Amino acid sequence: MPEHAFCFTSQGQQLAAILHLVDRASVGVVIVVGGPQYRVGSHRQFVHLARALASQGISVLRFDVTGMGDSSGEKKAFDDLDADIAAAVNCFQQHCPELESIVLWGLCDGASAALIYAHRDPRLAGLVLLNPWLENRQAKAQAQVSHYYRRRFLDPGFWRKLKQGKGNLVGSVWEFVCTLWQALIGDKGAAKAKESSDNCYQQRMFEGLNKYPGRVLLVLSGNDLTAKTFSRQLAQDAAWAQLVEERSVSRVCLDSADHTFSTRQAKDWVARQTQIFVTSFRD
Repeated sequence: MPEHAFCFTSQGQQLAAILHLVDRASVGVVIVVGGPQYRVGSHRQFVHLARALASQGISVLRFDVTGMGDSSGEKKAFDDLDADIAAAVNCFQQHCPELESIVLWGLCDGASAALIYAHRDPRLAGLVLLNPWLENRQAKAQAQVSHYYRRRFLDPGFWRKLKQGKGNLVGSVWEFVCTLWQALIGDKGAAKAKESSDNCYQQRMFEGLNKYPGRVLLVLSGNDLTAKTFSRQLAQDAAWAQLVEERSVSRVCLDSADHTFSTRQAKDWVARQTQIFVTSFRD
C-alpha cells in the first residue's frame, strides 16, 4: 500500500506524518503516540500495525506530536495533546474524504491522551486503548509487590548475585519495605492531597470515558506493570468499575505480552484485535 510522508500544522508547529492510504477505505485509524516515542514506535510497532491494517483495507495516519521526532516545537505533556490530535484528525479527513468512521488508537499515555480528547470530537467512532497510563501510587505499589517483587525474590539468580556480593541487600530490602508501606497506606493524608493534585489527568480520563458516546476496546498486557496498575484501579475504585461496566467497554488481554507487545506474535495479535474492532464499523 502507498505510504505518503508530509507535514501538517498544529498551533503553528509543523508535525511530521505518514499516511497509509487505501483507495475507497470507509474506516481509518489515527495512531496517537505517547511517552518518549515518535511515529515509528518501539521496535517499529506503529509501522507494523499501520501496514497490517492497510493490508486489510484500513487507512492509517501516524504522526509525531509537537516537539517529538521530526516535529517542531517544545515537547508537550501527554494530557496537553488535544490540539495535535484534532489537527491530525482534520488532516486525515482532508486526505481521505471518503472515510465514514475514524478510530483513535493509543498506547500507554497515548491511550490516556486519546481518552481525554475523544469526547470533544463527534467524528470519532471508536477508541482502542492499550495499557492506559492511570497512575495511582497505592495501586502501582500493590502491583509491584504482587508481580515484580514476588518474581524477583523467587529468582535464584537474584540470590546468587547477593551471595557473590554483586547485589545490594540493604538497598533491596529498604526499597521493598518502602513499596510495601505505600501499598498498605495508600493515598491517605498528605499523600492523598498530593496525589489529587498530581493526577488530575485521572479525573479528565474518567470524564472523558463518561462523556464519550462511541465504542471502546481496552487491550491489556499480562506482563506489564502499567496494565496491572490500571486493572487494580478498576478493581479498587468503585466509580471507575461502574463506569467501565456501564459503558460496556470491550476488554481483551494477552497474558504473555509486555508493555509494548514487543514480540512478533504479540504485534500480530494487536493488529488482529484492532482490525476486528475497526472493521466492525463497516457493518
